[in-house]
Amino acid sequence: MDSHKEFIDEAKRIGRAVKGASRISIFTHIDADGISSGSIAYATASRLSIPVEITFLKKLDDAATELIRMKKDSLIWLNDIGSGYISRFSGLNMIIADHHEPESINPVLVENGTSRLADSSIYHLNAHLFGIEGSTEISSSTTSYFIARSVSDRNIDLSGIAIVGAVGDLQDSRYGKLTGMNRIVLEDAVKCGAVKVMRDARFYGKETRPITRLLEFSVDPPIPGVSNDHSAAARVLDSLGIEVVNEGSEKTWSDLQPADRQKIVSFIVQKMIAEGLPASEINSIVGETYVVRDLRSSADARMPEDAKEFATLLNSCGRYAKYETGMRLCLGERGTILDNALALLEGHRKNVSSAIRMAKQDGLTQLSSIQYFHMQDRVPDTIVGTIAGILLKSKEAVPGKVIVGFAFSEGKVKVSCRGSSEMVQQGLNLSEAIRRAAESVGGVGGGHSIAAGATIDTGKEYEFLSSLDGLVRGQITQREGNVSMTDLPE
Repeated sequence: MDSHKEFIDEAKRIGRAVKGASRISIFTHIDADGISSGSIAYATASRLSIPVEITFLKKLDDAATELIRMKKDSLIWLNDIGSGYISRFSGLNMIIADHHEPESINPVLVENGTSRLADSSIYHLNAHLFGIEGSTEISSSTTSYFIARSVSDRNIDLSGIAIVGAVGDLQDSRYGKLTGMNRIVLEDAVKCGAVKVMRDARFYGKETRPITRLLEFSVDPPIPGVSNDHSAAARVLDSLGIEVVNEGSEKTWSDLQPADRQKIVSFIVQKMIAEGLPASEINSIVGETYVVRDLRSSADARMPEDAKEFATLLNSCGRYAKYETGMRLCLGERGTILDNALALLEGHRKNVSSAIRMAKQDGLTQLSSIQYFHMQDRVPDTIVGTIAGILLKSKEAVPGKVIVGFAFSEGKVKVSCRGSSEMVQQGLNLSEAIRRAAESVGGVGGGHSIAAGATIDTGKEYEFLSSLDGLVRGQITQREGNVSMTDLPE
């Protein structure tokens, strides 16, 4: 496709700028995609023997903007942040490798896919500038990988980490596999042996969760009559004649024989059909899964190989401010670094489980187009998005409504919003809606059409909710009110 070629050509132009830099300052987001893309940028600069430093950012607020602007003597490389507020960086020598929706109103000219500010040039590699879908076809880590690959063929070994970031960003969720530009990166990862592609059930926790817990906590999609019910999961396994205990310990999915895995999948599919669930949900049970290979001889058997679990490990590092631990995992360190990451993961799981219980006890408050919960200071603000995503697929949520989560964060309020693919097809664009709602109360926000976040002042939550509810309702109503002839049934 021409758009893909133009994107890759721009990555090559940016690669030349990287090779010509005398110093590089990297700024990156703290989730799995951000840590992965920041690690790719860091490795790329290090392999060129260019002095490099990296800073991890939770959000792009005024303080972060000022910190970035202080590095004006470096080539600044932003990963997974920046596109939504590009006008803040006029005059800087900067690369933005991002996949979130770009700022809609700013002094930017786009020529042949190259984004330039009125008074300076910024290297801006963003899928949306090339007509590529940023929430399903490319992540920040795969965007940064295209730059790394253009710098040197040697950097093909970074493709495995790029795949971890893409999976961590749920880029494979809609179609049960990676698509678009992500697919090109996957081909590189398979070619160099960094990733193996397998067709299997797409549950989370196949390597680490006991099988009954895996079924109990399956929310993407939920299993009718089993999800959120530990005893039901145990009864199902017993009825299928599957022995779940081996030498005193409960087996994981990976421990099961292929025939037993097939029995479970067949049961779930039949259950979902009986419940009348849509084909899209039924088909999402099985799909591509990605096994990340450690190409070094010093591989550690405790390191998760499943890309989803690797990404969750990175998310755990990011959620609890151990960003460098996550980066060092991406760069191949194990031993004590892995010990620390696994301990963070265990704590993360406990925090999420506790937070979900609290949120369910509180209940979701309903507005016309959205539903919300407020965790206040009871949980780390960094896990609100995780909670919102899980609750959206739970029986507590009203289908067809956006879910909004709040938590206090450093004197402000963190906001995380989640929608569904069906809502996006109806016209939902959370990136635009949350940005406008946040700005209406003096905050900042942005993201993707299906998932977005914001930071607002304490006490502005209800004003924000009122604005967001109206914006979401307007988006979906406008889409419903503009049905084209091709939308009509034959």
